[in-house]
Amino acid sequence: MRRLSLISFVPFISLARLTSSLFIVLYLITSLPRVFYPYDLDFIEDSMLMQSIRIADGQPVFVAPNAEFMPHVYMPLYSFIGGMLIKVMGASFVPMRLLSFGATLITAILIFVIAQRETQEKWIGFACAALFLGGYRITGFWYELARVDSLFVMLLMIGMMIGLRAQSAPRLLAAAAVMTLAFFTKQTAVVFAGALALYLFFNIRWRVCWFVIPFGALVGITILILNAMTDGWFWYHTFTIAGGDPIELGRVINYVFVDVLWGIGGLSLMLIIALSEVHVGGLRFVLPRFQSPAHWLVAIFAAFIVSGVGRSSVGGNVNNLMPVYAFLCLSPMVFFVGAKHASPLRTAFIASAVILQFILGAYNPLRYIPTPTMRESGDRLVKRIAATNGEVLVMMHPYYAMLAGKQPSAQIAALWYGRARGTTSLPDDFVKRIQNHYYSMIISDESLFEIEDTELQSLLSANYVKTMIIDESESPPAPVGMLVQPKVIYVPKK
Repeated sequence: MRRLSLISFVPFISLARLTSSLFIVLYLITSLPRVFYPYDLDFIEDSMLMQSIRIADGQPVFVAPNAEFMPHVYMPLYSFIGGMLIKVMGASFVPMRLLSFGATLITAILIFVIAQRETQEKWIGFACAALFLGGYRITGFWYELARVDSLFVMLLMIGMMIGLRAQSAPRLLAAAAVMTLAFFTKQTAVVFAGALALYLFFNIRWRVCWFVIPFGALVGITILILNAMTDGWFWYHTFTIAGGDPIELGRVINYVFVDVLWGIGGLSLMLIIALSEVHVGGLRFVLPRFQSPAHWLVAIFAAFIVSGVGRSSVGGNVNNLMPVYAFLCLSPMVFFVGAKHASPLRTAFIASAVILQFILGAYNPLRYIPTPTMRESGDRLVKRIAATNGEVLVMMHPYYAMLAGKQPSAQIAALWYGRARGTTSLPDDFVKRIQNHYYSMIISDESLFEIEDTELQSLLSANYVKTMIIDESESPPAPVGMLVQPKVIYVPKK
């Protein structure tokens, strides 16, 4: 046994620690330059920034579609916090990216605390936390971007951390408060709240009311207030439009077999074995039911559903994998604590699965750090816009117009989505601006939001003409998610 321990226990743990440290450093050296990059890395960042700037300026967000602004379908908490940070730090991507970056690091710390507390093994806690940061590529390089996802995952982790151990009324009320914050970051938090409520009912029976009633009251009353303040536009954007994405069977199959069982294969493998009561090296493994840490299976199941709904919906990108990946990072903990007796072989298996997951998430950081060329091309585009007499419509990147001293307009992607995927009419004021040649220049990325909108294309072709293709030196890419970058310039027809 002593020889087995030396061979399979220490070397595997040391290698897992080394790999964990490597991927933490890899994330930090990749993400920090992105935090301070002055232009959008994902086109949704641009419209989220404009939304927070409106909040900082005291302007309404949930309004009827119009030429000046169109909100996203996300709940308002992230934009509100972003607006408060912009008031202090100024209007740029940096405050909102720092918010997401901080939320990412806090989530990693929470995962460490949870796993270390349950296993009493620091190396497992360290590996679980590093696995989360090591999922950077798997979840689409969205961790520190100006989007709601990282704050959402952090609040879910805090809410489940409080709620799964809740027995007293104060702790249940705290869980309800945090879950409410998560809901007003992203609507699908209601799935976690429902799963937590069901789990609590089976464990503490009717004391669950200390969670359910406050959560329902906080959510319901706040929705009613926001809806009344916006003449119903809050509900329209965050529920009517947000709930209109259909789910496709092919995307469901891809989510289960490609995203989870393959892309997150190392973590999924440990969880499947933990759930199957299999023999591992001759040792029978039985997961205790409704005992620590098995209660985290409730959170993992809820995350699987939430990520599945987002990923399987038409247009659902890989950022939707962040909840399921984050909670699956607790799989080594569940697998380790579920055993009646620890063994060197079992420990070696956990370390091997951890290393396998890191390999699945490997990436070259140089490909994802913004280059000086990208920054220079953005600078040149801003100078071109600033040198143009009159207003300029940068259809996918209104922040470029703002940087050039022009009046920003509604992002065309948000406008397309808020019109039920381009099936309803363009706002009247937007149509009049195009017909009256309000814009001296229009810059298009020729993205699907622009090209596939037949009404927009007809309106443009009747009133504007393409004059040039933008050179690469003035065309900064937004490479995360769907790649877009400025491509063509329109000017009014004479």
